[in-house]
Amino acid sequence: MNRTGKYTVVRACNDHGAMTLREYPRNGTLYVVEYDDPDVEAELSSLDAGSVVELDLRRAGRRGNAWCAESARAVDPA
Repeated sequence: MNRTGKYTVVRACNDHGAMTLREYPRNGTLYVVEYDDPDVEAELSSLDAGSVVELDLRRAGRRGNAWCAESARAVDPA
């Protein structure tokens, strides 16, 4: 399952590289736990809580709400 959209950073990347996002402007929560390449991880690691980012995601594993970020672009929420 893949998805693309805008997400608000709820919790910035932790020491394990995981981050919590909320669908923008809706309120569904998801967790990014994997990255396709170091550039995507670096882009997301640089964002603070409250930042809005457009992501291409694919499900990481079979269960739960864990996702792999395939690409990331910081955006203005306006």
